[in-house]
Parts: sequence; structure tokens; C-alpha cells
Amino acid sequence: SRNPRDRGAGEGERVSAGAMQNLLGMSAKPEPEPESTGWYADLVKMYKEGKFKTYARWGGVANTFLMVVLTPLIGLSLGLVGAIVAIFLGILIGILELPFCCTCFQWCQVVQKWFAVFEVYWLRGLLYVIIGLSLGITFSQAGNVLCLVYSIFCILDGLCYVVAHIRGETHAAADNTAAGLGVNTTKLKTQMAVSAMGIV
Repeated sequence: SRNPRDRGAGEGERVSAGAMQNLLGMSAKPEPEPESTGWYADLVKMYKEGKFKTYARWGGVANTFLMVVLTPLIGLSLGLVGAIVAIFLGILIGILELPFCCTCFQWCQVVQKWFAVFEVYWLRGLLYVIIGLSLGITFSQAGNVLCLVYSIFCILDGLCYVVAHIRGETHAAADNTAAGLGVNTTKLKTQMAVSAMGIV
């Protein structure tokens, strides 16, 4: 039989080896990433949560900006008909995605009531796919390569909304405000005020 003293020594060595492995494992763990503290902290948090409606909404905002702002700058020279169609559809997308920007216009508020049905995300996704296809048809008939670019972006955005619906993500009252985009307006205003004071 094995000497008890030898057995005790062997067990001690195993315990020491286990403790050493635990120590190495603890030291090998990566340090946690520092949390964002700026006005964009909530936006970063929502992005990391993996909510497709967040991706889709920001995609819609990007499409609005491109179609309404970029098209008049460089798109008119590429084809007038395509540019007009893109700007018109961009305004419609903006009313859907940025309803809090339309409170100053009476006609905009009326259109928003008609668009309430698109608070169901698969319907909104279907609408964006249709808009994308219509832009693709516009490109094929009237030219303007920007319409083709917008077509691809709108279809991808629509698919994000469909995936959001499948995942059980739904429209909430907060989605009608800037907070629905993950922007903390209080922090943003505070940051802007601090920056302004620093400039002064």
C-alpha cells in the first residue's frame, strides 16, 4: 500500500497545481471594456443588445438623409426624374422614422395618421421592400444611379424590419421620440451646453 505521507504529498501537489491553474485563468481573463459615458451611451447600449428594429430605424434615418439631402446635391445632374422620385420617397421614409421632426407641419401630422398601420414592423418592412423595388424600376427606366443605391439600401432596411417582427420586437410609444433611436436627449443637451460654455 502507498505511504499515507506520500498520498498527502501527492494531494497537496494536485491542490497546488489546481490553484495555480485558477490563478493563471484569472490573470488571463480580458479586462472588461470601459462603458461609454457620453450622450451616445444609450445608443451604444441599444446597438449591443442586438435589436433589429434599432438597426432598421437607423437604416431608415440614413436613407432619409441620403435621399433628401444627397440627391439634391449630386443626384439632379444624374437624372431629374429619378432625383424627384428619390426625394419624394425619402420624405415619406422620414415621416415614418422621424415623426418627432414633423410636429411643426400640419400636413405632416395628417400623413402620420395614415402611416400608423406601418407601426407593425412586417408591414413597414414590406413597404420598404416595395419602395426599394420602385426605385430599382425608376433606375431602369429613367436612369440616375443613386436610385439603384437607394433601392438596395431600402430593401435591406425592409428585411431588417421583417426580421425584427419575427424576433417579436414591436413598436413602442418611445419609438416616436428621439429616445427610440437610442439618443438620450437630456445628456445631449447637457453636453452641448457644456461645450458652449467652454467655447465662451
